[in-house]
Amino acid sequence: DMSEPPLSVREHMEAGRWEVIDGLRIFVREQGKGQPVLLVHGVPSSSYLYRKMIPLLAESGRRAIAFDFPGMGLSDKPTGVDYDWHALAGWMTRLVDQLDLKKIHLVVHDIGGPIGMEWAIANQNRVASITILNTLMDLEAFNPPFPMWLYRVPFLRQLVFWTQSPIAFQPLMRRIGVFDASAADLEMVRSYLWLLRQNGGRQSFLAIMNGFDLTRRHSHWLAEGMRRLDVPRQVVWGEHENAIPRHQLDYIVETLAVMDITMVPARHFLQEDQAGAIVDAIVSFPAK
Repeated sequence: DMSEPPLSVREHMEAGRWEVIDGLRIFVREQGKGQPVLLVHGVPSSSYLYRKMIPLLAESGRRAIAFDFPGMGLSDKPTGVDYDWHALAGWMTRLVDQLDLKKIHLVVHDIGGPIGMEWAIANQNRVASITILNTLMDLEAFNPPFPMWLYRVPFLRQLVFWTQSPIAFQPLMRRIGVFDASAADLEMVRSYLWLLRQNGGRQSFLAIMNGFDLTRRHSHWLAEGMRRLDVPRQVVWGEHENAIPRHQLDYIVETLAVMDITMVPARHFLQEDQAGAIVDAIVSFPAK
């Protein structure tokens, strides 16, 4: 039954709140005091992906803040709004303004990478550090395999076409999402599917998937902006990643001249089975 939220989603929901921004209810979960750490999700996920990291960051003396982009998770999912990367970067700006965050440690993952980096380039004075988790930044190179990635990788194909029950979806999550198979129990798999589907999520998810800006122009703009960023940055990467080509990691390290690289035994959703290692890297990283 997918009508009621699974227990772990209810717990996540109860630990958060909704902020009304431009008339939309945006889900925000935060915990702790100290320097703000803004946790940015991609697809097909939400702030739920960071539920294990949030308490650990709070215990480490940080103010952990995760949110759901419009169209994802527990935020409103209206039709007829822009869901491209630039629009989502605009939502980040409005959220940071609404929460009055002066200087943040930025953590980005998946398409939250190019979206969060677009925000950082425009708001460099508000960025204390950047931690990059498995993401894509060489957008031109990502262009040719993208339809393959969306339609041939079983994990995403099944999400797009909604044919999977949690039981059938579990092996796909273990193949692409997590390295430690025990991290993908049925409760977790059910939670991801529920968060995607509820509240009209199918249409907004497809709109977000159609909103990738993989143009040469944007790719070059992003690379130029990243090179100009005078902000400490590090990469924490799941070394068993099999959804994003390894070339993306090499490109990020080279373009951003990253010296600090932490490889962890994980796949794409490294937050699921390596939450502690990621938090250690964030907390120990020097900031401006």
